[in-house]
Amino acid sequence: MKRTPEQKKIARQSRSRALRAGGYSSFAVVLVVLIAIAANMAVAALPSSITKIDVTEQSMYSLSDQTRRIVSTIEVPVTLTLIATKGQEDSTVTTLLERYQALSDLVTVETVDPTVTPSILNQYQNEDLRQNSVIVKSETRDRFVSYSDIYVYNYTMNYQTYSYDYTVDFDGENALTSAIHYVTSADLPTVYALTGHGETALSETAQSLVENDNMTIEDLSLLSLEAVPEDADSIIIMSPQTDISSDEAEMLIDYLDAGGSIVLNTEYIASGEMENLLTVTSHMGLTATEGIIVEGDGQMCLRGYNYYLLPTINSHDITDPLISGGYYALSPVSQGIAKLDGTQATVTSLLTTSDSAYAKIAGYEMTSTDKEDGDIDGPFDVAAASVLGEGKLVWFASAGIFTDEVNSMVSGANYNLALNALNWMCEQAESISIRSKSLETSQLTVPAAQSALFSTLFVGLVPLALLAMGLVIWYRRKRA
Repeated sequence: MKRTPEQKKIARQSRSRALRAGGYSSFAVVLVVLIAIAANMAVAALPSSITKIDVTEQSMYSLSDQTRRIVSTIEVPVTLTLIATKGQEDSTVTTLLERYQALSDLVTVETVDPTVTPSILNQYQNEDLRQNSVIVKSETRDRFVSYSDIYVYNYTMNYQTYSYDYTVDFDGENALTSAIHYVTSADLPTVYALTGHGETALSETAQSLVENDNMTIEDLSLLSLEAVPEDADSIIIMSPQTDISSDEAEMLIDYLDAGGSIVLNTEYIASGEMENLLTVTSHMGLTATEGIIVEGDGQMCLRGYNYYLLPTINSHDITDPLISGGYYALSPVSQGIAKLDGTQATVTSLLTTSDSAYAKIAGYEMTSTDKEDGDIDGPFDVAAASVLGEGKLVWFASAGIFTDEVNSMVSGANYNLALNALNWMCEQAESISIRSKSLETSQLTVPAAQSALFSTLFVGLVPLALLAMGLVIWYRRKRA
């Protein structure tokens, strides 16, 4: 059928409108695609601290205020080099490194494939070489942060099954911030370990932890000196077996009066022993009580060992990180510490037994841990901090508190106490609270009755209700 001129005109107008509409649609699609590309490019240029929100339960990527302060105030360039084969980068580590880079323009992050550039590891052959380790380097110093320093395994004895359980902590922030602080610091604190009285040597683990907290350790014998070295930021006295001399006591007191600091760890001191050493503690307002402490509260001691104390951890700069982390401190074979009347020192209790604790006067000669006539009622302080003027003393009155075995039984909390004490004394507050983050995940436990209720509700009732609503809507539309 031949169309009329009017019909042809209408057809041409329809095609024109269709072409214009199609052109507009095509232009809109192209414009949206260009906007999306530009937006993706802009977002990709932003630091990960803005584009990646930390929603992990343990705040894995959230850097502490101490880290922000240290990194944002560095004055020399620092390079963080991730050692990883291409395609095997740990996403958690790379994201953390990006967070550091976002804090300062002086921080550069790079990745080096050791199979392509093996020479980068030449000077680190004595280190624990693993994939996803990090080299932190400045113009003057460098430190190798092994992957085993980032993911730390903590082993504890399960006394019900007589086997070792373990947990994994993410210690990346502590390790990297410590390394950055190390490579950018002009001066590092010097800690001296007193010798000459049968002191217990620091274990390799403990010494490594102290050095990783950017403190150097040197032995100190006062027998041939007239005074404590001027560069001593702190002195460690670890479980001396014999008393110090009166001259050494006088030198230590002068050192404290000049603003020095001492970390003291003692085994049980029987009456009349260690008189010169106790002269030093008395100068700081502290002395030892009689007897070895036995805990009467079963919730505050190791099961089956009521002289292995799990004391209350009191608030202090040294102990607050342990409190917030939910840790226990284990204090075996402990002696009480008492504040002297009339002292001008400011004394803070760090670890305290329960009221049910008692001290066995017989000491090492005790034949039973049961309470007997003459034993002294608690509570007792088994660790305390004292400040007199600028001088500081932290005293742990426990044999074995700083051994690897005891430390492992409380997931490293005892060594953290010692490190925190040293950092507090050396005024390295940033190292006190940057500790590892547990990778343990919490689980929601639902009782069987509630599980059955939820199953009935969501598997049965909710689908039936939706089906009924659909039938009602269908019926109403059909009648309309």
